[in-house]
Order: sequence, then C-alpha cells, then structure tokens
Amino acid sequence: MTEKKLSTDECSRVCPPDHKIEYKKYSWPKLRASFDHAIRGVIFLLRSEQNARVHAIITIMVGVGVYVFGVSRVEAAVLFIAIIMVFAIEIINTAIEKVFDVCHPEDHVLIRSAKDAMSGAVLISAIIATVVAFLIFLPYIKDIV
Repeated sequence: MTEKKLSTDECSRVCPPDHKIEYKKYSWPKLRASFDHAIRGVIFLLRSEQNARVHAIITIMVGVGVYVFGVSRVEAAVLFIAIIMVFAIEIINTAIEKVFDVCHPEDHVLIRSAKDAMSGAVLISAIIATVVAFLIFLPYIKDIV
C-alpha cells in the first residue's frame, strides 16, 4: 500500500494558510459535557482493559500504603504523578488501538508494530512507577523491619 503525499497546492486547498482559527465561546453546558465524556472514557477503559483494572488496584494499594506508612506529601505527590503517567499512557494506548481496529481490522505488520510500541510505552511507564514506589516505600518498610 503506497501513500500519496499531497502537493503544496493540494495542502493549501485542504487547509489554506490564511484560514482563521475559530475560537468557541465559553459555555457551562459544553464544559459539563466534556467532563461527562472524559468520565465515560475512564469507565470504558476500566471495563474494557484488564491492565487498566490492574493499574487501578495497584493505585488503591499505593494509596493505602501512603496512609499506613505516613509517607510525606512530596513523596505521595511523586508516587501519584508516576501512577497518573501510567494511566495517561494506557488511555492513549487504548484510544489509538481502538482507532486502528476500526480503520484497519485486518492484521497488518505496521499496525501490529505500532500497537506493540504503544504497549511498550505503557510497560516502561509502569516499570518506572514501580521503581519510584520501591524507592519511596523501601525506607519505611526498613524502619518497620
């Protein structure tokens, strides 16, 4: 499958250089609707993706650990930033996978490679979050032992 590149003339017809950006007026109903969509997306993620549920369980365990060990605010913030990074990358991974599945449902080597790369990004972020958790919780555990 070859990809046709658009010429400069074709690109300017699609999006002319003098095209003005339209800014939408602020609206409370639109803001509320955007939150509704976001919440629906998180619920979809947790219902459809096993790994997201595992991340959620680990997040709860980390929250309990923060409370039980009396972790400092800064350490807790670092932990939750690491956890949110994993969730954010998992959400992006899931969204792009769903688009691939709709646009090209058959197996394709490039799509498989892209999905593997996105899964790798989730794995790397999860490993980093785990290392952060060990670095923060280890001194507290040593104090107890």
